[in-house]
Amino acid sequence: MTKPLKKNEKVQIGLLTLACVIIVLGILFLVNAMQEFPENGFFPAFCEIDNIIAKYIVVILTMACGIMLFSNVAITIEDKKLRNGLTIGITAFSTVLTVPLVYVFIAILPYAADPVPFEELNPLDALMRTDRIYLGFVDWFGSDGLLWAALVVMLLLSLVFITFPLLTGILAVKNEQTLGFKKEGFPFGVITLPVVAKQRAAAEVAEAGEEAPAADVGGEDA
Repeated sequence: MTKPLKKNEKVQIGLLTLACVIIVLGILFLVNAMQEFPENGFFPAFCEIDNIIAKYIVVILTMACGIMLFSNVAITIEDKKLRNGLTIGITAFSTVLTVPLVYVFIAILPYAADPVPFEELNPLDALMRTDRIYLGFVDWFGSDGLLWAALVVMLLLSLVFITFPLLTGILAVKNEQTLGFKKEGFPFGVITLPVVAKQRAAAEVAEAGEEAPAADVGGEDA
């Protein structure tokens, strides 16, 4: 007989489903962002956005919301194997998705110093359309110092995007910890996963309850 789901488990399933829907939507936005012609896309209005940077901002924000929601819900699951499995899965997915982003903002720096036609790009830069991304930045920031400042900031942000999920995923799986607000000391830092802390507290209470009757029996024999 199937064990009925608890209320919090139903909420977790609902939120994980919502996160998956958001991620799928982000993937569709990504596919559309890569379309050359609006009529070929799933979302013509999105494809008609002139600046490719604006398109990728929508993609990044959508994917970030879905991934963060999924990972934050995953670490609240009581079953350790399921919690670790979901955390490893979303961490791997996030990393694979972010590697191209990091590559683009590394590759675009030398490209910005010496822009070349599409035909002269190496195969990987041609696939990522580094030239179009560069032109998108030029449209917004010009071609002087402001452009370089924007490119450096985006490179740093891309490194944060790939490092933060990896760090929190490793902490959750290896040490049953995460980043959050602490009750003592510096207000933000590494803390035990709330669900794990709750389980440990319950285990301590149960253990104390088992020891108390044993102590009483010993006192009566004395």
